[in-house]
Amino acid sequence: HFGYQDSQLKVTTSVKDKDGNKSEIKYKVWEKGEKRLIILDEPPDVAGMAVLTKDEDTIYVYEPEFNKVRRIASHAKKQTMFGMDITSDETATKHLHSCYDPKIKSDTSEKAVLTLEQKSGKDKAYPKLEITVDKTKHWATTKIISKDKDGKKKKTEVRPKIKQLGGRFLATLMTITDHGKKHSTTLIVKAAKYDQGLSDKMFTKRYLIREE
Repeated sequence: HFGYQDSQLKVTTSVKDKDGNKSEIKYKVWEKGEKRLIILDEPPDVAGMAVLTKDEDTIYVYEPEFNKVRRIASHAKKQTMFGMDITSDETATKHLHSCYDPKIKSDTSEKAVLTLEQKSGKDKAYPKLEITVDKTKHWATTKIISKDKDGKKKKTEVRPKIKQLGGRFLATLMTITDHGKKHSTTLIVKAAKYDQGLSDKMFTKRYLIREE
């Protein structure tokens, strides 16, 4: 699933609160190695805002209104981004093996369920995860249950659609539900490109403050 040098995704998200009110956010994501750049396109009040992750511990946010880049403090990484049910910490963590130790909970010919617990010295937004891998869908992750340190379920992410975009299979539909807030976010990947030879300059603080 990570056998590429770089990638670009175009994503549309729909956020629904506990009262049923909906809002939409559109953004693009560029990745190269552990680095990730997210730039918001819509709605107009957040257009141009950007998040740059250099690694799981180094995250920057660009605010075009002030033309300023600030680093996200460690304690703030567990907060959600732009009203979506995704934390900065989750955005910055690309490879789970660097943060979690896995065990096999169950294993059949069609799917495997893994339980993950954060490694010693880590302080993740969700210390425990339960992940379902569907062997019939190109070994894709189709469900993630995020839990607190006591094992209480806090959030569920389901990925019902695994499709081929840009020559690779990936989850093109994801719905994340925060059980405590009774809040949900649906993400739809509209387009994907791989191995474009993205420059390292894209993943720098200097690039964030760019002329539109």
